[in-house]
Amino acid sequence: MSKKLKVGILFKDMMPESGGASSLTKTIYSEIFQSRSEDIQNEKFEYVFLFDDTNGTQYKIKKDGFDFININKKVIQQKIKNKKSLQRNFKENIKRKLHIPYEDNKSVLNVIAKEEKIDIFWFLFPCSIETSFPYIYTIWDLGHRSTPYFPEVSRSGWTWTSREKLYKKMVYRASYIITGNETGKKEILENYPMRESKIRIVPFPVADFCKRQEKQPSFISADFLKSEKYFFYPSQFWPHKNHILILNALKELRDTFSIRPKIFFTGSDKGNKNYIQEKVREYNLEDQVIFTGFVSDEELKFLYTHATAMIFASLMDPNNMPPIESTFLECPVIITDLEGHKEQLKNTCLYFNGYNSKELCMQMKKILENDSIRKKLIASQKKLKTEFENINYFSEIKKILEEFFLIRQTWGDDFVHL
Repeated sequence: MSKKLKVGILFKDMMPESGGASSLTKTIYSEIFQSRSEDIQNEKFEYVFLFDDTNGTQYKIKKDGFDFININKKVIQQKIKNKKSLQRNFKENIKRKLHIPYEDNKSVLNVIAKEEKIDIFWFLFPCSIETSFPYIYTIWDLGHRSTPYFPEVSRSGWTWTSREKLYKKMVYRASYIITGNETGKKEILENYPMRESKIRIVPFPVADFCKRQEKQPSFISADFLKSEKYFFYPSQFWPHKNHILILNALKELRDTFSIRPKIFFTGSDKGNKNYIQEKVREYNLEDQVIFTGFVSDEELKFLYTHATAMIFASLMDPNNMPPIESTFLECPVIITDLEGHKEQLKNTCLYFNGYNSKELCMQMKKILENDSIRKKLIASQKKLKTEFENINYFSEIKKILEEFFLIRQTWGDDFVHL
């Protein structure tokens, strides 16, 4: 092999509206960028980023000192042969130009791996893409298996069948699989039996924005902060995010105890927002529920640092970014009692059954009426905050790359890995 291990990172340039996925990918990219000087010195790893831009025509661009390669099929076609020739016989042209076996002709990643001398790919997000080269595969959750009744994992554009086809295709061929915690590992092994050592636990890091400046949103006034207590739920409007339970708990607080706290719902609409808004009107909660729409990272941080607590009502494991962000920013957490959440947050928060609004109601009441409980929760977060702060996601990935570096030395540069 060449002196350096070349890693092709499939980096989905997610919009901020993507929520936790966007925070995670941006944070990982920041970690990779910060490690550049170290990698230049040890001369062991080299990274190129892969993206799919359907509107772009440029094959390769330079950014932050890295090569970014457009893997869009049309762009690859134009690079290798003129368009007219490729339209006549794309397979044979690729075969003659790059000497890739016929079976690999359909794979854009195989073409790029050969052209750019990439040794291993790392997919930062779940995807379905053909390659016969080694790859590291990331699994965030297996919601279609654990909670198949939710429409977003069974009947939406990405159906149950398409999800199942994707995972069966990708996980067994992967050289390594990344998951965030033991609960995630257990879930993978229960659904897709494989050699346990192939699965590596890489905990989620603290999102980059948590360490930057905050900004007061225009929808929060100084008077509001002085006179109101509010909860906060940073989550997209998917059914499994369970906004409805929070509305039921708010109604219970008001009707039974005459307590009327505010709550801010941030996050983009994924098809369920209208339903939640209708329920807000039906329950006469318009003066308590604020739909903020998109907020910047700086405003998001402000919402965390000034909230009475962050409520996380999700009904899907195994782990999530907002509980980490909340812990790091010393915002108490009220969260569903799922196995993954308990592993993630331990005894630093208040738990509730995700289908029992009265349980959530009582946890909200407890933290609203007893400030000593809130302070105790913040104090209990301190140790966990330090643990989260010390996590460097990319450093854990580099341990896997170090391992693969030794494996890769067993074949030469001219050998086509099939």
